[in-house]
Amino acid sequence: MRGYIGVTSREWFTYLSGLDNLTEVNFTRKNTNNFNVLTQGEPFFFLVKNELGVSGERAVMGRAIFERFEKLTVDEGWDKYGKANGDGSKERFIARRQDMFGNNVDLSEIGCIILSDFQSFNNPVYLSDIGVLFKNSIVSGKGITDTEVTAILEYGFTTVGNVMRKLNEADRIGFTDDEEGFPEGKLKLKQHLARERNPEVIKLAMERFLQRHGKLICEVCKFDFKARYGEIGDGYIEGHHTKPISEMGEDEETKVEDIALVCSNCHSMLHRKRPWLSVNQLKELFV
Repeated sequence: MRGYIGVTSREWFTYLSGLDNLTEVNFTRKNTNNFNVLTQGEPFFFLVKNELGVSGERAVMGRAIFERFEKLTVDEGWDKYGKANGDGSKERFIARRQDMFGNNVDLSEIGCIILSDFQSFNNPVYLSDIGVLFKNSIVSGKGITDTEVTAILEYGFTTVGNVMRKLNEADRIGFTDDEEGFPEGKLKLKQHLARERNPEVIKLAMERFLQRHGKLICEVCKFDFKARYGEIGDGYIEGHHTKPISEMGEDEETKVEDIALVCSNCHSMLHRKRPWLSVNQLKELFV
């Protein structure tokens, strides 16, 4: 099963996400050539542009199912699909078409990718996190493979319950205190370049840190969750993989030494830009 990632505006996606009982939606494009990338029933993903003035990686926010391709005039498109075009009024729909076509918009044919089963994801999917290459320079879209489709769907529709189940399963794994690594970089069976992050290695890193320092504190800013929040903060810290999982080979293992223990703020700053800052680089910025 193939898939397609289409770039769309935040306004369009947000508007459709707020509508109920959508049967079909119309993803319009200036190109009126037949859309041969997908066949009926294959998934179409929405890579949503950032808000104005916001830089950084765009996220896949949802998906729908490809049904067919049509060529329509703007008037025909509105009469047939109405608000399922992603606009609240015909005037707004025409205004967006004018941005694309200029004058004589009512006579312009537009390419209409007709989609069913429009759904928003539970989680935004940043493609670089799951090993799917999609350059920021791509302005319309690109086709993707079956394994990439599976990776996006699994991450996008993951629920809090599923995450907690996986963590509980990991807690039942026995621990060792030797220097062996953990197979954290192993490829998932049906995911393309997605990596498993084994909580076992983080738990062991926490145990060793406690043995050496007597308490869990951020390695960058020295923040102590227990000292600040009391009992609720006891035992809490976040593990930062100093070597990005996406850069690891299939059989490459993560050692405890590859994990830095940091607070939530410093963890966010370590991931703030690519390439990631190192722990030492962030320490130099912390004043």
